[in-house]
Amino acid sequence: MTAAGERDDATSLEGRFATIVWLLGLAALATRLVLQRFEPLPPSKKVVADEVWYARVAHSVVHGHGFALSSYTGSYVQTALHGPLTVLLLLPASVVQPYGYTAQRATIALLGALAVVVIGYAGRELGGARVGVLAAILALAYPGLWVNDLVATSETPAVLLLAVILLLTLRYRRRPSTAGLVSLGLATGLLALDRAELAVLGLLLAVPALVAASRSVPNRAAALVRSLAVVGVLAVGVVVPWSAYNQARFHQTVLISNNLGQTLVGANCPQSYYGPLTGYDGNTCFLPVLYRVPHGLNEAGVDSYFRHEAVHYALAHWHRWPVVAVMRELWLWSLWRPGWTVFMSGIYLGRPQWIAWTQVVTFWLLAPLAIYGLVVARRRKVPVAALVTMVAFTAALGLLVVGHLRYRIPTEIAFVLLGSVALDELLFARRARAAAN
Repeated sequence: MTAAGERDDATSLEGRFATIVWLLGLAALATRLVLQRFEPLPPSKKVVADEVWYARVAHSVVHGHGFALSSYTGSYVQTALHGPLTVLLLLPASVVQPYGYTAQRATIALLGALAVVVIGYAGRELGGARVGVLAAILALAYPGLWVNDLVATSETPAVLLLAVILLLTLRYRRRPSTAGLVSLGLATGLLALDRAELAVLGLLLAVPALVAASRSVPNRAAALVRSLAVVGVLAVGVVVPWSAYNQARFHQTVLISNNLGQTLVGANCPQSYYGPLTGYDGNTCFLPVLYRVPHGLNEAGVDSYFRHEAVHYALAHWHRWPVVAVMRELWLWSLWRPGWTVFMSGIYLGRPQWIAWTQVVTFWLLAPLAIYGLVVARRRKVPVAALVTMVAFTAALGLLVVGHLRYRIPTEIAFVLLGSVALDELLFARRARAAAN
């Protein structure tokens, strides 16, 4: 193919890009709805997995009880175990199906399909329309992303919002605008209401884009301060109403959620510091701590007690930190006992093992492709600093908590985009260069 012919193809694909990517989004929706048939519905009598919490709290809001869980006595207990965004997104489905899960899961499938579309647009910002289409195809098919879309939890909204923030930062670097700043601030605030730890990543993606964009304006320092203020104020403004609501309910500061303590107890206990599960989640470690919790504490008080106990244990066993840190990374990247993580997916979620294994095996296959994509992107002078930041953030988070595969979300997005760059090189660019020679 001649250079002129390749340019014509690229122009033609650019003109059809939106149609192709949205069709891929529809295919992603259909695929996820079908795959949800293989995911068993969770029990509704007690909170076993995160999905039960989100579903029951959404039902509670619809029935007029607010963010609360019904107890065995029939009363409702105030809860902020997780951020509120996923519950709010599930409310329309909960109105349609006040006691079930199917409509809620369909909502999550829709959000996952939208994430496929946004990832496609982010790919176009990185490397053109061809890379964008390949990114959407990978996002549609890659189990590391669609496995999150099978259950009604916060991971899918997090994927969507991270992809939106990444797209906004790439566009803002190329063409700064007030609308871009406002969108970045709002998206970061929404991400905080979904998964608080990922809001830190949102800021890590946004700030370098703001710094880079400020270099092209006369009064650089003032422009940077102004843009940072807009993003920061809007992000905080999105979170403040929820924090104020929690203050009124729990009579102490709860910025986003009451889940950190339980997470830290699982990451800092005998089971996760010693023995065959070193570095993994001690998923029963919170029970002995729970038995020691002073009577009468609300959920926020219990979370504070959990955090205190976790920090106390970690400091008392500081000499194990290096070993635990290494093992956490091995678990996180599926380099140590992947069969155990697959087994725990079955225990915790009731998930078929073949689904969990596809998540592990395809990650192994995608990782070297993403590394090659990074090399190609550097050669093409594609801006990949944001993608490297997403991988680095995942590794840093893995050092602090445990190696659950759901914490790989930022890296899954980055790998899909880098993988699309690699596929573009392998399938098209090399062949075009060979034809030109």
